[in-house]
This record gives sequence, structure tokens and C-alpha cells, in this order.
Amino acid sequence: MRTPSEREARICAMFDSFCVTVIRNAGRNLKRAAENRKKYDATGDEAVEYLIELLTHEDIYEANQLVFYADGCPCVVENELLYQAIQSLPENQRMVLLYDFWLDLTDKEIAVRMEVTVRTVYNLRQRAFRKIRTYYELHGRGCDP
Repeated sequence: MRTPSEREARICAMFDSFCVTVIRNAGRNLKRAAENRKKYDATGDEAVEYLIELLTHEDIYEANQLVFYADGCPCVVENELLYQAIQSLPENQRMVLLYDFWLDLTDKEIAVRMEVTVRTVYNLRQRAFRKIRTYYELHGRGCDP
């Protein structure tokens, strides 16, 4: 790779300066527009935000949730493909993932609960990651609508 000439370096510096100026001015314009909107808006932001939240609230029913249980604690999964991938894992690999990512336990705490070594916890997690990766490759990328 060759080093840029002095002219090319100067052009790059000018372009960089131009980009910084454009971004700074765009930020100033957005701030100015927000101030003008706030100054001339008679409804107020709080009322609009309240109405938006009221109208866009979505009820969550337990029957529609994808839930695993680890020691009686619910572990909700929002992506159906991920739920199916975790469901396809052997019980010990599934429990390592639930303890680690949903209950936020350390490897040592997981090892004590499962009565295995810390190294076994690590190996189970790595095998689970590989199986989930393979599941995604076989069944798609998990883009929920």
C-alpha cells in the first residue's frame, strides 16, 4: 500500500473538515427546529407523548410468550427461532445458557448449582453456541415479523 502524496493528504483533510462542518450544521438545524416546534406548539410535548403511549400500548399475554423456566424463574425469549434453537438443546446445555444469560450467574455459581466443574460449564456453553449457530444456518436467520 502506498502512502498518500501531500496533495492527496490535503484533499482528504479538506474533505474531513467539510464532513465535520456538515454534521455540526445538521445538528444545529435539528436543535433549532426542535426549539421552534416547542415554542410554537400549543399542545405541549407531554400530552402528545402520553397519547402516543396510550395508543401504542401492547398487551402481553402469558400464553403468547415463549418462556423457559430455570429454578422456577421465568426466562422469556422474544425471538421464536431462538426459542426453538434453545429448545432443541440438551437439558444441561439449555440450563447453562439460562443460568448465564437470564439469571446472570457466574460460571462458578452455575457449576455449584449443576454439580459439575467450571470447565464443564464452559464446555457446555461452547457446545450450545455451536448447536444454536448450526440451527440458525439450517433454519434461517430468525427475523421475526
